[in-house]
Amino acid sequence: MPIRILSLPAKDLQYALECMDFGDLIVFSLCSKRTKNLVKSLNLQIDPILADVCKNYICLQLRPSKIRGVPHDPDPLFLFLTFSNFWIKIDRKNGIAVWKEDGFNQSDWIAHFLDIFKGSFIEKLRINNVCPISYLDIVKQIIPNVRKLQILEDCSVELTKRAFLKLAPISMMVEIGNISSDHKENISEFLTWNVTFLTLKNSRNPFKLGLNDLLVTNTKMLTINNANITEKELNRFLKLWMKRNQSFYQPKMIRLTFRNELNIEEVLKGMKQQIVKQGWQLKRADGKELSISIRRNFLIFFF
Repeated sequence: MPIRILSLPAKDLQYALECMDFGDLIVFSLCSKRTKNLVKSLNLQIDPILADVCKNYICLQLRPSKIRGVPHDPDPLFLFLTFSNFWIKIDRKNGIAVWKEDGFNQSDWIAHFLDIFKGSFIEKLRINNVCPISYLDIVKQIIPNVRKLQILEDCSVELTKRAFLKLAPISMMVEIGNISSDHKENISEFLTWNVTFLTLKNSRNPFKLGLNDLLVTNTKMLTINNANITEKELNRFLKLWMKRNQSFYQPKMIRLTFRNELNIEEVLKGMKQQIVKQGWQLKRADGKELSISIRRNFLIFFF
């Protein structure tokens, strides 16, 4: 005999909700405004929400954290938002459920899940090689705020560039896994953007850098893995920084890693520096300081 769950006494209703698995709670939250608020009142703790952009849909991965009073489900729940329809597919253990809400578009689904889990952004948005370039504008409309944008290594150079230009403005952190050394003219398009955290990777070939690349950098925290820049260029950069009294320079940290060991003496040649606990320190006439940490195959500038 069916039971009207919302007619249960408060304690029994609370118990019924706590007996639901994570997938049941997600589906229950979609039934009405009241059921949504009931699920929200549970204060469910979930792992960071991950989103993958595929051929014609976005796949959201939700996984509950283990907390008292709510069953822990070690398997993630997958939700699929298609670009051409306003309904959502939920992949559950007992099959796939399809939900459609009147007046809901794709961004409303995102807002719903962030609301019931009291979040403000998607933790990570991943772009891979099957993502059509033509859908990047739709992705930006659906997901308005991302903590970390990850453009994977298998993406083409064109997709990498377009995804960065479209989605970096909605991201706090950006990680790019494929910047070809054969496309030197495109490097400034990545370095000149005002991004809080930017990580560039090139596992196949060293990433060629020059003096101008460091001078035009506009991101606050820059990390470049597998960099290729000479000690002479680094030395020239430091000397120019020392001369630019009262000039504005956006970065707070630049971290470079190398395949080969650096010659520290060549990097610091001809400059008056102070030895400090973390390495060396330069101080220019306007009082600004630059700390330098060099350990074999990596270098960090702290501005």
